[in-house]
Amino acid sequence: MKIFVTGYHRAGTHQAAEYLATKNGVDLYYENRIRWDSLEAAFMLADGLSPKWSEEGKLTGVSDSRLKRKGFVLQCPGLAHNVLELSKVGNVYWCSRAMVDVITSMKNAGINEMAWHLMKGFHDRFPDDPIWPTLSYDGSQDIHDGFVRYYKLLIQVKQYFYETRFKDVAEKIVMEQMPYYDKGKALTTVKPLKRREYEAVR
Repeated sequence: MKIFVTGYHRAGTHQAAEYLATKNGVDLYYENRIRWDSLEAAFMLADGLSPKWSEEGKLTGVSDSRLKRKGFVLQCPGLAHNVLELSKVGNVYWCSRAMVDVITSMKNAGINEMAWHLMKGFHDRFPDDPIWPTLSYDGSQDIHDGFVRYYKLLIQVKQYFYETRFKDVAEKIVMEQMPYYDKGKALTTVKPLKRREYEAVR
C-alpha cells in the first residue's frame, strides 16, 4: 500500500497522514523524508527504496525490505502539482480546509518564499494552462498584511487544478468533516488574522 497525502499547504496534511497510517497499519513518512518536494525521492519510496542524499546532494536509493513489505503513507504537500504522477504509483488524497484558515496558517507560519516556490511548481508543470494569463496580483500593499492576498491566489490556483485535472485521481479530504480534526488545537484559533488582514482576504 502506497498513500500520498497532499493538497493545500497548511491544510491538515499531518493529521490526515497520521490517521491514514494508523488506520492502514503502515509506516508514516513526513515531507522531510523527501526533502519536501523531491518527486524522485517519492518514487524511490514507491519502489521500496529508502532515499539517501550524499554531502554533495546526490540522491540514491537504498533497498528497504520494510518498505517493500508494509508500504507507507507519505505526507507531501510540496508535491501537490505532481498529483498525476503520484496517482500512477499509489493512492492520492487531497487535503483541504476553509480558505481563511489555510491563509491564516500560512501567514502565521511565515511561509513567504515557499509560496512562490509552490506556485512555480504548478506553473512549471502546466506552463500552457489557460489560467496563467488570467491571474492578477498587486503585492505593493500585501507586504503589510503578511502576503495574505498572495496566499489566497495560491489557494485559488490549487483549487483550479484540483477541479480541472486532479479530482478524478485524488480523493478529497475536507478536514472539517473528519472526526480526527481538532480545530481548537490549530494556531489559527489562537492567533487569527487581524481585521485588516481578514478584510484583505475577504
